[in-house]
Amino acid sequence: MRSGKNGFMVGILLLLVLLITGVAHAAPDMSQWEGKWFSYTLTMKGGSIDLDGSSIKKGSSKDSGFFKISNWDGEYFQLDTYRSYNGSWILETQTIQFLAGNNLTFLFLVQNETDGFIMAALMQGKLKNGILNSARITTYGGLIIEEDDNSVGAGSLFLKAKMVPDSKVRVPSNIIQTY
Repeated sequence: MRSGKNGFMVGILLLLVLLITGVAHAAPDMSQWEGKWFSYTLTMKGGSIDLDGSSIKKGSSKDSGFFKISNWDGEYFQLDTYRSYNGSWILETQTIQFLAGNNLTFLFLVQNETDGFIMAALMQGKLKNGILNSARITTYGGLIIEEDDNSVGAGSLFLKAKMVPDSKVRVPSNIIQTY
């Protein structure tokens, strides 16, 4: 009889631990981020090598623009990213995944298998009079791998971004949308 009670208690404790662990990993309400604009600069550093090994090229590039957090679904944010490319503005939609933290300071993951990159970053927001009024993003690591017919390139990614008011967003109306 005593071993039956002990088994029952162990079962209850195990259930409580599983319940607490599940709740601890649940994302907080992040809806305050919806509609917020950010100005960003993405720096890529790396190199490429021809498939036969005959040529190695090192280089770097920068991309800048704006993104808007358009949706929060409980685990993922949807971003609408606007960047200039060859004189035209391009809109790309992507998602970032909440990993851990609270509604002001959290880690997230950006992963795009199509373009071959993955990046982990920290978002830090600040409140003023109970309203989210500023935020910065710090990259903790990013990797990009690109392959074409004759070469493979690899490099690191560094993202700098800060929240900006709507009035500072300079996105024209002639936008080409991609997915």
